[in-house]
Amino acid sequence: MRKVPPVTMTLISINITIYFFLFVFSMLRPHLGDFYSLFLYYGGASRSALQQGLIYTPLTALFLHGNMWHILFNMYALYQLGYLVEGLFGRKNFMLLYFLSGIVGNLTAVAFTTYITIGSSSAIFGLVGVLFVLGFKKDTPVILRSVTGFSLLPIILLNLIFGFAIPNISNAAHIGGLLAGMALGWFIPPQYAVVRKPRFTRVKKKSPEEISQEILLKYVPILNALKSNGDEEGLDERTIQIAQLRKELSELKDSELAQRVLWKLYERDLLTSEEFEKLRKFL
Repeated sequence: MRKVPPVTMTLISINITIYFFLFVFSMLRPHLGDFYSLFLYYGGASRSALQQGLIYTPLTALFLHGNMWHILFNMYALYQLGYLVEGLFGRKNFMLLYFLSGIVGNLTAVAFTTYITIGSSSAIFGLVGVLFVLGFKKDTPVILRSVTGFSLLPIILLNLIFGFAIPNISNAAHIGGLLAGMALGWFIPPQYAVVRKPRFTRVKKKSPEEISQEILLKYVPILNALKSNGDEEGLDERTIQIAQLRKELSELKDSELAQRVLWKLYERDLLTSEEFEKLRKFL
């Protein structure tokens, strides 16, 4: 079973905990009235809530869900998308992408509708938008083609059609989150595209430690993405990337540093035991 990145796992845990706490509390304290609906009213995003000064609601609405199916569907989508996006962008940028997309999506719903909007789907659509726009960047690796760009278009269109066909689904929040994610994904670079510019124009020879760190940062998102692509094309691409990794590690001419990079990749569950042993023996 693949290891879920920490921020994605934390978000899923918080959402599930809040849902069950509100549900169980409202069942055990019926004398308080419809406590669950009251909490949704003061925590959900709506025009009336913002007019009353509840400016926090576009954020808190991301952690509230209307029923069991609602939270199950959203948490499954967050598990699948968060695994990929957090692996590609890192923890800090993933949180930025998730929360900004979600808040913009909820504010869009407030602007175009009068009812209460709840759920993390606006943020989830933001993650879809991030992956969609990656497909149009020149530096996006070939291995990500199956999960970026036009390959996501059928999923986007299908979900928007469902949003128009099924009552009580906020398509405004979905569209707002999607567009926000696309905009953010265009300007925020993934980890593999980050190039640190030197302060001076004078060329400085990199130390083996610096090169080994660059190799690690390069292959973490690549191998992470390949884990979710188990078809024949993905396996062929993985073989190529492993061979390239072996070449770059051998060029370090420092077996201790090379072994350290290998161990960190293996520790993150990005190399199988067989791959780890073969590379270790080669080095």
